[in-house]
Amino acid sequence: MKLYVACIFSSLILFAGCNKPEPEEYVGKANVAINQKDFQLAIDEFEKLIKDHPDSPQAEEALFTIASLRNDELHDFSGAIGTYKRYIEKYPQGSKAALALFLTGYLYNNELHDSTNAKIAYTEFLARFPNHEMAKSAEFELGHLGKKPEDLLPTIRQTPPQTATSAPNTKPTKKR
Repeated sequence: MKLYVACIFSSLILFAGCNKPEPEEYVGKANVAINQKDFQLAIDEFEKLIKDHPDSPQAEEALFTIASLRNDELHDFSGAIGTYKRYIEKYPQGSKAALALFLTGYLYNNELHDSTNAKIAYTEFLARFPNHEMAKSAEFELGHLGKKPEDLLPTIRQTPPQTATSAPNTKPTKKR
């Protein structure tokens, strides 16, 4: 009888340990933490979501959000780059893969002043996403790697602004 009770008790403990919160619960806790400016707690909640539900749609968004929090709020640029790279590796066709790759190059160039790795990231970005809306920015960054913003000002002033293509000629034609 004691063995039977011990087996049931052990099973209950194992079952309780396997009962993980749903992804939405982690997202809710993380959002509360973000609103309270507790960014590390938000990252921890998102990491738990990714660990417990790696194939959920929320996991993809959570991973990108972790990178954004590290970049924008914590100014942990190396950590942000590492997380953007995790995103790109796990979700190469993800909805934010292009942005993650572009931001990797941007952070290397503009925050860490690492032209070598910036060039690698921008070159990969252009190879994978040549028609992306950020492609022109990546080309510009590649052409000006290692330059300080104040050194670029004369170049920017000399470049005519990009405009939408002109509308077709809509003047009425004369009837004969």
